[in-house]
Amino acid sequence: MVIKVLYFAGVKDITRKESEDVDIPVDNWTLTDLTSLLITKYGDKLKELLSMSMYAVDMDYVEKEKESSTILKPNAEVAIIPPVSGG
Repeated sequence: MVIKVLYFAGVKDITRKESEDVDIPVDNWTLTDLTSLLITKYGDKLKELLSMSMYAVDMDYVEKEKESSTILKPNAEVAIIPPVSGG
């Protein structure tokens, strides 16, 4: 099953991609499963940033406490939005 992952700000810098199609191996994958897969692929720098990031699935924000129960559907679009500071 393929999903599209969109990267922004620091996450985009680490992955060196704006987006990518990710083939997840089984149905009933959650955002937590996706996070683990991405950390395995991109390393500890990404792990730290993902712990502070927000997710949106098909343009709906997902609360932190619901990441482990949010099931990804085929062709889902997952945006990873890290914290941004400005001034």
